[in-house]
Amino acid sequence: MQHKIPTALALFALFLTNLSAQTTSDFRVVASTSWTAAFARAAGAKDITTIAPLELRHPPEYEIKPSDLMAVSGACFLVHSGYERFAKRLAETAGNEGLSIVQVYTDNIPDTFKAEARKLAIAFGTLPAWETWAVSFDATTADMKARVGAAYPDKRVAVHKYLKTFAEWLGFNVVATFGPGEPSPALLLEIVRAKPALIIDNYHNPSAKAIMEAISVPLVTLVNFPGPGGNGTIDEVFAQNEESFLLAASDTARKGGKR
Repeated sequence: MQHKIPTALALFALFLTNLSAQTTSDFRVVASTSWTAAFARAAGAKDITTIAPLELRHPPEYEIKPSDLMAVSGACFLVHSGYERFAKRLAETAGNEGLSIVQVYTDNIPDTFKAEARKLAIAFGTLPAWETWAVSFDATTADMKARVGAAYPDKRVAVHKYLKTFAEWLGFNVVATFGPGEPSPALLLEIVRAKPALIIDNYHNPSAKAIMEAISVPLVTLVNFPGPGGNGTIDEVFAQNEESFLLAASDTARKGGKR
């Protein structure tokens, strides 16, 4: 009987290995937008189908097509944020297909992004991959924060309200918020009086045109969704946004402090 025990253990180990392989690599994820896809990728997913095209300026407004609904066939997970126009219909289709549906809170504050990606990693069974990514992401975001902070000794900013918490994470002093949409005359006057040293706008909901016509300070336009500029991961989003900050600071310094 003893000679059968190693065999049984070997078979059991092989079963666990196969199960692990299935949960860590052999699954497909359908992501509503490039942003939710970035969460899935950070969580360890490799095979990801993104519904809203990358080139859209505001992907949540995408009008879904019948062919998009067919994309859920054969997938294991649907990841969405809940505010996409097409999210309900996509989720209903996914439910009919038996997919696991996971909603994430989309925010690029590092701790929030990591927590939401970890939630996906638990669902996917890919925690080790998430842990490896998180270590690298911590280093990337810490370096970005340090470099951007050093480039802007004057921390007073007027910022698109969807980016307020991100600006605060970077260490800026938010003296005014605006958007989405152009500011009213009263708000514009308030922003002018606040004397920000920098304007931070949102590429996906641009709202700073009138402000830039009223005051002469640098403008930085940030992206949330991967896609603009050719980036595909959250790390590349941070790199692109850092470059935008540093280019604006360099341009201002070159012009002697004037935009």
